[in-house]
Amino acid sequence: MKNYKYNELAYAELIYNKGFQTKHVPTELRLLALYYRDVLGYKPKEREEKIYKFCKNNIPNFKKEKFFKPINKALRVASDKKQKFIIIKKIDIFKTELDYINNLDIQYEYKKVMFAFLVQIKLNKIVCEYKYDKEYNSIYFKGGTKKYNNIKKMANIPVKMSINDEVINKLEELKLITILFKGAILLDYINNCIQSEDIVFTITDFENVRLYLDYYNKVKGVKKCDGSCGVIIKIKNNKQKYCNECAEKINIQKTIDNRKNKTV
Repeated sequence: MKNYKYNELAYAELIYNKGFQTKHVPTELRLLALYYRDVLGYKPKEREEKIYKFCKNNIPNFKKEKFFKPINKALRVASDKKQKFIIIKKIDIFKTELDYINNLDIQYEYKKVMFAFLVQIKLNKIVCEYKYDKEYNSIYFKGGTKKYNNIKKMANIPVKMSINDEVINKLEELKLITILFKGAILLDYINNCIQSEDIVFTITDFENVRLYLDYYNKVKGVKKCDGSCGVIIKIKNNKQKYCNECAEKINIQKTIDNRKNKTV
């Protein structure tokens, strides 16, 4: 399933139209309650009625008493005006940030991990400033298997390469980071990633972060989609021009146009 972590509105709309998407029902109930409030304009009583009806229709053998707590919590969230959807459409990357990382005398795979951390810290900043309504400039990364695996996925380093035992230890050896405890690290090098006025690209696809670095460094087989989206893609052959989504839209439009021409 597509990663909707940074576009909760799109995720909520998917839940509303298609039902629950994962086993994380409490999280999805929260988004659904916000969708009822902000998009459909339902009042508290109506939100409660609709959410119970939704659960009854989308949870096999639904029992009200079993789901009372998560539903009630979701309804409380929707009653708090400070609670809103997290929507991050883009992250700007500056030339000075890339120049610092690119100029380091380390393996390219390590640079991809550093770039992934940089993007993640930028995302964390937006989320935290939104949630707590105050400036956030932390370079602290609290690890854990899931979070480190996400960084590895963003960087797209080889499966056999251990991000903890190999990459993290090497970066500390080079004094680029500081290892703390229980998977926590300080990303010291980010203090050297100065933001200039020169934005080299804007990341809109947070699932394929490393492609942006590859595109900037002119890695073979990586290009910008020729469609309207302009996302960076890994092409399968030299004839490929579009990402999957744009290619599908173009094919659908061609089919529609062909049918129109036949009826003329």
